[in-house]
Amino acid sequence: MKLADELFKRYTLIEANLISYGFHKEGTSYFYHRSIHNEEFELQITVNAQKLEARLMELEFDEEYTAINRESSGSFVAELKAECEEILLDIRAKCFKEEYFYFAQTNRIADLIKEKYGVEPERNKDGFGTNGVFRNPVTRKWIGLVMYKKRLNVTGDSEEKVEYLNLNFKQDADLYNQEGIYHPYKKQNKHWIVVIMDDSLSDQEVMDLVDISYEKSNQ
Repeated sequence: MKLADELFKRYTLIEANLISYGFHKEGTSYFYHRSIHNEEFELQITVNAQKLEARLMELEFDEEYTAINRESSGSFVAELKAECEEILLDIRAKCFKEEYFYFAQTNRIADLIKEKYGVEPERNKDGFGTNGVFRNPVTRKWIGLVMYKKRLNVTGDSEEKVEYLNLNFKQDADLYNQEGIYHPYKKQNKHWIVVIMDDSLSDQEVMDLVDISYEKSNQ
């Protein structure tokens, strides 16, 4: 269900809370069903490997009601979406933790930067925006900038959206030969590098680069 995909993009599961909420466990998966709209529909939710999936079943026909995934489908579907959203938001509030970013490595790096330098990412005014800026707490200069864009913006090879961390770093041609390190989104920024947050580099390798960027932000 597209609605669930959007609502849980930046949330990680607190598995211990699922059973008390009402989920039941089978094997490694958790299941939760809720009748809605005068018991004509059933929202079926599955949580497995940290990922929540939801589908809406039309009980009379015992089949999935896919119209709820359309962008515009009239007032009836809007009512169903609203009912589903209310349930999903309640599950999100009680069984999930809000994160800074989409990707697991980006969130781990954000935690490490906070632990080491006492710096949290500054978000857009609308809350959890697509970008996050890490600033030196004294000079207010950028340490790094997280962006969420298509991979082809830096690698030229895929429409897939990824998060990448821009870091202040003296240009070094050999550095760009290392897997996971690329020229910046705007290539005229010669003193910056881009690290894609897909675990191509270990957390320690990324933090080594962050440390250099932090030192430059002190200048």
